[in-house]
Amino acid sequence: MSEDRATALVTTVAAGLPGISLPEVLDTTGLMSRVDRKFVVGHAEFLSFVDGIGGLLALDIEGRRSFGYSSTYFDTPGLAVYHAHRQGRRRRYKIRTRTYADTADTFCELKLSGRREVTIKRRQPHPSREADTMTPDALDFLDRELGTRFGLSAPRPLTASLVTGYRRTTLVTADRLTRITCDTSLRWSRGTATRRAAQGLVLLEVKSAGGATPVLKRLRLRETGLSKYCAGLVALGAAPGGNRWLPALRGIGAAPVSRSDAPWSRPR
Repeated sequence: MSEDRATALVTTVAAGLPGISLPEVLDTTGLMSRVDRKFVVGHAEFLSFVDGIGGLLALDIEGRRSFGYSSTYFDTPGLAVYHAHRQGRRRRYKIRTRTYADTADTFCELKLSGRREVTIKRRQPHPSREADTMTPDALDFLDRELGTRFGLSAPRPLTASLVTGYRRTTLVTADRLTRITCDTSLRWSRGTATRRAAQGLVLLEVKSAGGATPVLKRLRLRETGLSKYCAGLVALGAAPGGNRWLPALRGIGAAPVSRSDAPWSRPR
């Protein structure tokens, strides 16, 4: 399969920017507590975005500027995590393992929604060979973090409910206060079913401690409510009540399939 043209564009743009090492990114823009703003843009909008900000740095690891990511999300059989987000509950979170394909490093991650749209991320190393499983150590980690934040234990049982894959290039502003991830070639899978976003689109996530930056206000990009996990389940026809994500899914060419057509919904 040929490379997604959006991946090629982002990689080419990043190659022309000064590099920044991973330790520098983690030291200055680790942003485990932050406000995320998401935008879906095409070729021209992406170039305007980069030009409008100016002075960007690109994450460089051993000469590479584009990296493969795979995230496995976990939920209960009744999709309790998904429904908490669909209903906009105050105590909501996402549970996943994330594998960095280029290094095979894997982490168990917990993303919590805090006050005033703040996202808080906690993570710990996870065995790569068990990326599709919540180990006892991972469950202890989730219980500890959810107990500290919400006074809750992790729900059980937790099983793999969705896998997302994409290419990511990370940009950092000159003042080191804002990190911008550029995701392309987005795909979702569950069981034997796979769904892909349209080619030629870039999902930008602008991550900063203070939320909207002056540059974003000036560029007037249209924000999207795309959640890779929730939207992915809806796109694959695996979850009900996903109307809030339909506009974003149509915008990326991933309108949902019928649940009755999904292979895991058929009688066995």
